[in-house]
Amino acid sequence: MCKVVCFISEKGGVGKTTACFEIAVALTQVHALKILILDADYQRGGITGRLDPRLITHFSTGEMPGVTLFHKFQELYSAASQSTNLDIHSGIFGIDFVPADPRLSSVSEDKLPSGRTIRHNSQLMLGHLMLVDRVLEPHKQNYDYVLIDTHPEISSLLRSAIYASDYAVSPVKLDLQSSIGVPTVIGEIQGVNDDVAAMQATLGQPAEYTPTKFVGAIGMMAREYAGDLKDSEDTEYRRLTRVGTMFEHYITEGDGIRRASQNRTSVRTMSIANARKQTAQIDAIAIEFLAKCP
Repeated sequence: MCKVVCFISEKGGVGKTTACFEIAVALTQVHALKILILDADYQRGGITGRLDPRLITHFSTGEMPGVTLFHKFQELYSAASQSTNLDIHSGIFGIDFVPADPRLSSVSEDKLPSGRTIRHNSQLMLGHLMLVDRVLEPHKQNYDYVLIDTHPEISSLLRSAIYASDYAVSPVKLDLQSSIGVPTVIGEIQGVNDDVAAMQATLGQPAEYTPTKFVGAIGMMAREYAGDLKDSEDTEYRRLTRVGTMFEHYITEGDGIRRASQNRTSVRTMSIANARKQTAQIDAIAIEFLAKCP
């Protein structure tokens, strides 16, 4: 059965997109799983550019050609007939993906048509939350996992991505500025779960929704000394373990991932020693990922 996992970070520049992309590559290349990535990071489109570099030029025009997630929200806002067709692209490493669309920045419940009653408004709000899930549903049969890369902010689009997900992870740097966002992420996930329960109760609908589960933070760009985390980062690692779940393995700082990102490819294609070390770390995280998101 296909599982949906969203990658969430309140702060940009912490390696969220890298984690999503490299885990997808590991699941495909090492574990022979079929992966679909929904790129909802509408300003960066980092995964879109890595899976098909030709598409990155469209970010300068402000829109992505074809049928994207943006069009599904527009159907909802215009009260048009709802469809689930999406343009799914085949990317490198055998990974399929739905490209990011810069116009997703306009997604907001404020654009919903006005309901006639409180009950109608609740139906519209619940429909907005459900949209990503509804669009993905007919495509799940073709994949083992759907990974959603989200934009680093709390938004209406993020809430819909959370609703669609069985699990959520939060890549973070092991410093106070980055890691303080993890409780916010956990709170937002719980907020979506609580809101769904409240709206279903108001509408008298059966509780078919399975609450999204936060399964852990992933340490990114970690610094080591003599094979162990530096004291300041070890402190943050232990603090995060108390706040929520923490992946045991982490990815260290180094030129492997940095050069891979510059070349829009995976670190496992790089030939330098640091890249081999980081590839082994990613493979260890992928094994944890499969155990945490079964």
